[in-house]
Amino acid sequence: MEKLVYSIQEAADLLGISRSYAYELVRRGTIPSLELGKKRVIPKVKFIQWVNGEKGA
Repeated sequence: MEKLVYSIQEAADLLGISRSYAYELVRRGTIPSLELGKKRVIPKVKFIQWVNGEKGA
């Protein structure tokens, strides 16, 4: 089964940035994320839209 969400670490690895910078971008709202309980995750579809510069990300 294909993943629907990425962890912040996975997104950082995909972007080639540090984990701490990825957390900062999530906190700022630059990278779209969801809160599941106490954990932040990044929806794969929204992440791909954001990377591609598409509106609605």
